[in-house]
Amino acid sequence: MQDSELLEKLHRTWVQALINDYWNDYAAIIVDAELEFDVEWYKYDSYNSGLIVYLPLNLRLIVSNSDEIQQTLRHYFVSIATGHIWNDMAKFPIYYKVKLLEVEENWQKTIKFLIAKSKELNQGLVTEKAFARKGIEPIIYNEMKFASQSEIRIAQELEMKSVLFFPLPLAVRHETGNIYEDHREVDFLVCLDGTFGILEISFHPDRYEKDKEKDAWFKKSGILCVEHYPAEKCYNQPRAVVEEFLSFLSKYKR
Repeated sequence: MQDSELLEKLHRTWVQALINDYWNDYAAIIVDAELEFDVEWYKYDSYNSGLIVYLPLNLRLIVSNSDEIQQTLRHYFVSIATGHIWNDMAKFPIYYKVKLLEVEENWQKTIKFLIAKSKELNQGLVTEKAFARKGIEPIIYNEMKFASQSEIRIAQELEMKSVLFFPLPLAVRHETGNIYEDHREVDFLVCLDGTFGILEISFHPDRYEKDKEKDAWFKKSGILCVEHYPAEKCYNQPRAVVEEFLSFLSKYKR
């Protein structure tokens, strides 16, 4: 079997194995990856002596910062590749590298436009200001700002379901003239068949009164589906969170 054919079959089976065990968020990381055998690694007498996984920059950073993700991805790859590459895959190396972008014509002009445009956006504005006071920056994923990896996992799941959503949108209802009372930012505003709902990720379980006041602010304008989920659950079980939320939201359809 040619290397390219074997790689394609391994890639397809790797993704399916993750999905079968409900690791959809990890499958989403590698589904668009490019695989290549590292034929220059000759620690063992084998032609195919390592695997290089090329990922988009944002996903490469997510993987490189998480031992759990690397271990899980490796476990599933080794389990399906054993016998197809080596019989003993215990020391088979997997490297994650950035997939370099294609260079389009006048790319500098395009980037300058995107930089200028990004300064005009309200997306993640409140989060960005809060982070600035702490000397840190929001996380960028797929040209969107996020405050945590838990939010990114929910965004990835919503992307997979092709649901319209707005991450960290700035909501304004001018009532008092005070910005901090008239401006609110939610984690996700989600639209399902014309009905809007809010999915919030909770990091502070003791903020009941503040959360209820914020929820009431949105319900006053007719957004009745407002659900909160623990950050840990959003990170570990994003599929379950999104499916439950969409199930709740569907009950509010007009």
